[in-house]
Amino acid sequence: MGRSNAWTSEVDWHTGRWQMRSPSPRRRGWRPPPPRGLLPKRPLTFIEALDSGFRFLRFAPGLSIGSSLIVFTLWSLLLTAVGTLIALRFLPFLNDLGGNEDALNGFLLLAQLGSAALSLLSLGLAHLLSGLIASGTRASFGARKTTLSQGWRDLAGRRMRLILATLLMSGINLGLLLALAAPTALFALIDSPVAAIVWAGIAAVLWALALLWLNLRLSFLGAAIAVEGLTVSAGLRRSWRLTNRGFWRLLGQLALGYFLSNQLVQLVISPLVLIVTAVLGVGIATTEDSPAAQVAIGVVAAGLLLGLTLISSAVLFAYFSCLVTVCFFDQQMRTEGLDLVLIRSEEES
Repeated sequence: MGRSNAWTSEVDWHTGRWQMRSPSPRRRGWRPPPPRGLLPKRPLTFIEALDSGFRFLRFAPGLSIGSSLIVFTLWSLLLTAVGTLIALRFLPFLNDLGGNEDALNGFLLLAQLGSAALSLLSLGLAHLLSGLIASGTRASFGARKTTLSQGWRDLAGRRMRLILATLLMSGINLGLLLALAAPTALFALIDSPVAAIVWAGIAAVLWALALLWLNLRLSFLGAAIAVEGLTVSAGLRRSWRLTNRGFWRLLGQLALGYFLSNQLVQLVISPLVLIVTAVLGVGIATTEDSPAAQVAIGVVAAGLLLGLTLISSAVLFAYFSCLVTVCFFDQQMRTEGLDLVLIRSEEES
């Protein structure tokens, strides 16, 4: 290699051969730093992750709370239709219960247990909601706000996979419940009430633990499908790998976030429910001579209570879904260096 070519040549360290020097990168003038995003481009602390869910609710309420309201309105309509069909089908049985106080009390207890189980089965909707807001959460790292319509457009080609993932997780949760509750029905059929009650308590504890563990390991299913465009099976494997590290931290963040948001929502909704109930009682007492007015007041009060329940459930799951997506990106920053990718992409944009 002659001296004249040494300045324009370099060694390829993979092959050991001389090659023409690659051109120097073009000098770029001063540019302002990228805007500070809603979420920091670094691994979050425990409290920062919990707070980030509330921050995203305030930052993009249309995407987070709006999508949750739509989903829970459709879910409530479906449950109302199913409940009405069941009530009409078993109307003679329900009439017979009214004449037996012990049977009525037992039925009400089963109804309360069924309501609690249904609220836990609704956790499957978190996968759909986390998928709906995942693109907006990713954009919030660059302080870009995503509207509900834009978030829906970003899910083109992935919506059906999100619905299938939601149905799959709800089916798994329901299947666990039926499998663990089957021995209770068997003990009841062979006239062994003590064994049925004991196993029912054991089954409830086992179901809660299995539900907690399985839904935590698969909590990133919806976000993985929405952000990375994976299939349902690939999303299951992706979520399982991501939650393989930091299990107890994720458990604390998601469980505590769900509990605190539930308590906060109840703190706001409970006084409103008491007010509506008090107004209902006063209205019925003042319209004793008008059955039609009492019926109208009852319908209005029932509608208000249903609306408050719907809003509280929507806000609760909106926050929980935001927390899930925040933990999804936080786990990637901790294990895969996503924070460096986010910083580089914001610098180049």
